[in-house]
Amino acid sequence: MTHGILAGVNLPVLAGQYNHDLAPNERFPEWGDGLGLLAGYRHLAMCRWLGFRAVRIWLCEDCEGIVTDSRGRPVAVRSELLDSVSRLQEGAAAAKLRLYWTLLDCNSWSHSRDRLTREIAGSADASRRFAEVVAAPLAERMDPATTFALEVFNEPESLSVEVLEDGLPWPRLVRSIRSIRSVLHEVLPGVRITAGTQPVFLPGLLADGAADAPVDAIDLHVYHPDGGLPPREDLPVDIGDLPLWAGECGTAEGGPEDTTYLLHYLWGARDLGYEAAFLWKLDGELTRWGELDDRSGEGFTLLPLGEKVRHLLRVEWA
Repeated sequence: MTHGILAGVNLPVLAGQYNHDLAPNERFPEWGDGLGLLAGYRHLAMCRWLGFRAVRIWLCEDCEGIVTDSRGRPVAVRSELLDSVSRLQEGAAAAKLRLYWTLLDCNSWSHSRDRLTREIAGSADASRRFAEVVAAPLAERMDPATTFALEVFNEPESLSVEVLEDGLPWPRLVRSIRSIRSVLHEVLPGVRITAGTQPVFLPGLLADGAADAPVDAIDLHVYHPDGGLPPREDLPVDIGDLPLWAGECGTAEGGPEDTTYLLHYLWGARDLGYEAAFLWKLDGELTRWGELDDRSGEGFTLLPLGEKVRHLLRVEWA
């Protein structure tokens, strides 16, 4: 905890290897299973060195690590993904970091027509099956002491009628979130379950009201040209007493080339009473990595935003 907020950073995929960084992917078997343990550990060590106390990581984006049957239904989790969860949380514990796990990415339909994620989001039977054979085994591997929260869907609005002409109605998305959350609560009681979304889509997510919300906390994804976060009272719906944090704080399209304005998110989260704020993202915005076997230097370049983040978290807010 830093000055009233948990300062975190997004490490959605290792070295940009979307959908195959932590386990093989049945949809793309030729891509292998990513970078391995060393890459994960060095990324976590970098997060700690910069002064962060939490990291957000994606697990099953675009069907990564999910075993399906001949009808395309999930039947199990690949052992490689379970092992990755165990090893990453071992690294996080050593670095004194908490982990915010994300299961599915609803943007995968737009990326590559990921039918399984769409089916899980829209079908009661599919969401129940996913919860039992994929989400629950993954949650069983997670240490409650290290786990900050567990996200069912990254940006469910990406599959909604508000974004897609043939999208899913919000009641079906909410039903799937509830179904998966109920199973996760049984495995990880006390761990908060979320579905991060942009503020404008909160009316769909919270159509039943804050008292009957399908999530345990409100996770906002904000891409503002000046690094501004909305106050609780300015959100389009009343979120009641639900915990509030910003799971993605990133650069806005058309924003300034100098990304150091992202520091405003951390200041704003502290001043506005957010519980946590996660900058988007480690790779590319804060650091740039060299090759793993490059021994000619430190193996990374600390970008201007990374330098300022480290000063803020390790010096000003220490």
